Amino acid sequence: MSAKPLIGIQVRKLADQNEYRLNHKYPEAIYAGGAIPIMLPLIPARDYLEAVLAKLDGIIMSGCYSDVDPKLYGEEPHPKLGPISEVRDQFDWLLLEYAHERNVPLMGICRGFQALNVFRGGKLIQDLPSQKPDSLPHDDDWDPQQPFAHEVRLAPQSVLNSTGQEISLPVTSLHHQGVKKIGERLVPIAWAPDGLIEAVQNENLDEHYIFGVQWHPERTWEVDEFSLAIFQNFAKEVVKRKMD
Repeated sequence: MSAKPLIGIQVRKLADQNEYRLNHKYPEAIYAGGAIPIMLPLIPARDYLEAVLAKLDGIIMSGCYSDVDPKLYGEEPHPKLGPISEVRDQFDWLLLEYAHERNVPLMGICRGFQALNVFRGGKLIQDLPSQKPDSLPHDDDWDPQQPFAHEVRLAPQSVLNSTGQEISLPVTSLHHQGVKKIGERLVPIAWAPDGLIEAVQNENLDEHYIFGVQWHPERTWEVDEFSLAIFQNFAKEVVKRKMD
C-alpha cells in the first residue's frame, strides 16, 4: 500500500496577533481526503520554503481573514478593503512561485483562490457589496446547521465535474471579494447565480495540475459528498503525478 501524499497548507496571521492560526477543519479535511496535512508557518524566506516544500507532494492554499494587497494587481485600496497581511502576501507569492517552477499540484481555497488569480495577472473586486451591489450576499455568517449559501454552476469535464453536462450544487460563501479579471491561462469552471466566477483551473492540467475554489469545502466535508470529493480527488491527482 502506497504512502499517503504530504500536502502543505499555510497558516494565517494578522498584524495584531501573536500566534499563527488555522481552522482545524482544513487539516481534518485534507486527512479525510486521503493525504497527510503539513501546516506551514508564514516564514517568507526562499531557503525555508525550498527545504520544506521539497519534502511535500502538493500544496493547498488556505482562506484567510486578510485581503490580498491591491497593489499586487495595480490598484489603490478601496475604502471597504479588509485588513492586509504583508507577511501572508509575501509567503503566498513565494509559495506560488515555487509551485509554478516545479509544477507542484496546487489547490486554492477562498483567499488562496484569489491569490492564485492575482499571481497569474488577474484582478479582484475589492468589495462586492459596494462595488457590485446587485450581487448575492457572499459574505454570510457561517452556520453549521445551514452551511450552504447558494448554488454554483459547474462546467462539464472539469476538475470539479467529471460528467458531460453542466450541473449545479450548493456551496458555502464567506468572502466579500471576487474575480474582476481572470488570470492568464486560468479557465473559469464554476459560477454563482449572479455570474461571479467561483472556481478556476489551469488551462493545461497535464502541464500543471492547479485549480482554485472561492468557497470553503473544508467546512462541509463531513456532511457533503461533493465537498469531501474535492479533497479526495486532489489527493488522488497528487499521488498520480508523484508516481509519473
